[in-house]
Amino acid sequence: MRKECKECPWVNDNSHSKSWINYVNKMQSIHQIHNKKHACHMITNDIWGYKERITGKNICVGSCKKENKND
Repeated sequence: MRKECKECPWVNDNSHSKSWINYVNKMQSIHQIHNKKHACHMITNDIWGYKERITGKNICVGSCKKENKND
């Protein structure tokens, strides 16, 4: 698995990152995404996977690592 990007909100501790994590949780609560899976913003503009499937090549690695930590 590749490393998370330097700007990854799942590993950085700032107000923008916290807002992003809250937004992802909201998207999950309204069933727009599942298991907090979304694409890396440094790889694609299609964050939620509406145009292109989310795969191992474009997934947000930071969110995966965070989700695995919480298991």
